[in-house]
Amino acid sequence: MKNHANHFIRSFTDWLFRPRHPAVYLVRGGIALLFLLIAGWAFSVSIPTQYGPFSIRFDSEGGTPTLISYCLLLLAIGLFVFAFVWYRTDQKRILRKKVIVVEARGLRDTGGTPLHEALPEKLEGHRDQVPLDLRQQVKDGVIIDPRAALDKLISLPNDLKRRESDHDRRDITYVYGGLASVPFTFLTGVLMDDEGPIVVMDWDRHTEKWRVLDGDDDGERFTIIGNDAVQSCPMEIALAVSVSYRVDISGVREKVVDMPVVEMVLASGSPDCHWSEDKQKALGQQFLDLVIAFGNHGVKHVHLFLAAQNSVVFRFGRLYDKRNLPEITAYQYQREETPPYPWGIRMPVSGIEKPELVQ
Repeated sequence: MKNHANHFIRSFTDWLFRPRHPAVYLVRGGIALLFLLIAGWAFSVSIPTQYGPFSIRFDSEGGTPTLISYCLLLLAIGLFVFAFVWYRTDQKRILRKKVIVVEARGLRDTGGTPLHEALPEKLEGHRDQVPLDLRQQVKDGVIIDPRAALDKLISLPNDLKRRESDHDRRDITYVYGGLASVPFTFLTGVLMDDEGPIVVMDWDRHTEKWRVLDGDDDGERFTIIGNDAVQSCPMEIALAVSVSYRVDISGVREKVVDMPVVEMVLASGSPDCHWSEDKQKALGQQFLDLVIAFGNHGVKHVHLFLAAQNSVVFRFGRLYDKRNLPEITAYQYQREETPPYPWGIRMPVSGIEKPELVQ
């Protein structure tokens, strides 16, 4: 009951203080002019001079002069007509626009505020929600049936193309947000690589709201550990990327055995270190530069162990070039398993047509 009351209060407050179209103020100006014609008006101005005050007074109590009345009436009508044309033109423009909202859910089998209800006001157009429900018998964040979830996700590109039909790409805006496991989130980024600019939002656990990446850049970047291992030109390499938490390196070594391991570590990483768009871009560039270097040294397959926020994982997936970088498999972390990386997804890159579940 309390949640319903809070939702009602929040919705009413948003409606009361909602941004209004500028045409509304023109209509109000026209109404004010009509009111002056009906109710009459008067003004008095006094200007001090060296010869005494110079006063100008006008009072319409005896009737507003005909010329002024006609001018005010024409001005009011002009404001009404201009406001109507302006508003209708903007409405037609907005109707042409479409906001495709991709929301991935896969960590908890519970409800929550839909992403399409939390979009910034500046995003104009019809909201088209694309729910990616990847929860398959989920229990406390553990996905019991990853293959069924993968089958759902594979159809995403065709679904997006269908929703894009009959629309100019310039009139389409994409928004992504999610709470899903690392392999599925990285794959979503790979699949949406060609969709143009995407507004990325993430879930703020403290305020329990969706939020855009509007924080300040603290200047911190990855420290790379063990990169000299690529000098031996291994065919496969493990890459452990720590952003929100430190990757379980002992679990990684248990999984890959004798494979070389390279780490990218954000020293003061935490669940809330990712709210800067500029910082995410810089971290993404470091990630991309490193995997390019892997490819240049002959690495054919990268095994990715990533601990990061949803928006960061999605960004890294979008950055991963489908043609020119090594094959890559992103692994799922489950602490209670032995080793703690029971399955992963081999991405559709480097000649691989479809994503594959690796167990």
